[in-house]
Amino acid sequence: MGRIIIVLYMEALLLSVLTIWFLYHIIKKKKIFRWENAPLDMRDFVKRNEKRMNMISNGIIGIILIPAFLWVVPPAVQDFPNVSSDNYLEVEGTVTSWDYSDEDKNKTRSIGIMDNKTKKEIFVTLYSKGIQKGEYLRVRYLPNSKYGEIKEKK
Repeated sequence: MGRIIIVLYMEALLLSVLTIWFLYHIIKKKKIFRWENAPLDMRDFVKRNEKRMNMISNGIIGIILIPAFLWVVPPAVQDFPNVSSDNYLEVEGTVTSWDYSDEDKNKTRSIGIMDNKTKKEIFVTLYSKGIQKGEYLRVRYLPNSKYGEIKEKK
């Protein structure tokens, strides 16, 4: 579970730092675009539109960053006690959906597994080589963030 746990908490840390930076930036009313820093031929345009450009850029960053933060950080924090006590859930079944990317390289992949016991599809993020539809897997994963590892591949 080591590598995927590191990926999860590095993502959470990066999003936390970026969100704190963004909120500080908004509270202190720091500008991203300044007419003084613009190239000479663009200064007049930037000076006229500086406020609008900063509002739009802050809006776009906020629309992307805040949901990403809420999607990753709270589940990672909720899973921290599970990681420290090795308390994982297991699912065993066939792969129903998978990541189509490069099959020969180890990388983070999202898959769906049809659980044999509950007959529900569980979506899990793994670090592995290519996984195909119909493969039979046994996966250990964290309950909140759904990050896990393959324990058995048949």
